[in-house]
Order: sequence, then structure tokens, then C-alpha cells
Amino acid sequence: MKTVATLEHLTANLKKLEHYIQAGSTDEQQEARRFIEQGTCFLAYHDGGQMRFAPSRFIGYQNNTFDKHSSNAERDGRVTNPAISRLLKTSLPLPDGELEEQYQQYCHSLGITPRPKGSFGVSRKYWKL
Repeated sequence: MKTVATLEHLTANLKKLEHYIQAGSTDEQQEARRFIEQGTCFLAYHDGGQMRFAPSRFIGYQNNTFDKHSSNAERDGRVTNPAISRLLKTSLPLPDGELEEQYQQYCHSLGITPRPKGSFGVSRKYWKL
């Protein structure tokens, strides 16, 4: 799959993830929560007055869906992170204590008990819109 190349690609993926969380089927909502629970690198953004967090591994591929994502054997944040950073004109995501606290609050609002670290025991990292 191609990585995001425009802000419109990124925005479409954020909207898709929001749809899954808010209005998706029960399975889609559970899958979205799993992505958020297991992620390591996140784009932090405001929506409806709440800080939300989208995992780079999902939002970094063009026109992504859960079906496309599960069939993409080469999906990897090491591919999507540079693409997202280029679009945001910033460095790769970085640890951020304040965003980490907000991530944990967001997880609790979704009924997720956040893990102490991201996947592979790595500290979570963030970009902020």
C-alpha cells in the first residue's frame, strides 16, 4: 500500500478511524480500540473538544480500512512515521509526558486500560496537530 502523500489522505484516515470508533459495527469499534491500545506512535488531535489519538500504523497508508490493513503484510510504523512527518513538516514523533497523560485519559474514555508502554515495550511517541 502507498503511504499518505497529502494532508487530505491523512484527514480521510482520521475520519475513517473516528467513524469506526463512533459509528462502526461492534467488531469495528473493538478493532479501533485494539489499534489505539497497542499503538506506539500516535497523531494527537482535537475533535469535539477532546484530545484523540490515531495510531500511525493505520493513518499512514492511503485510503486505509481495517480490511486493507489486515491484508497489508508489509504494514509498519517505520514506513508510515516518515510519511506522516513529511506531511506535518516536523521530526519523527517524540515522547511527551503531557500527551501521554492525555492518551491514558482517552483510553479510559474508550474503556481501554492502557498498557505501560507501546508495542514491543517501547515508549509511546506523539505528533500533535
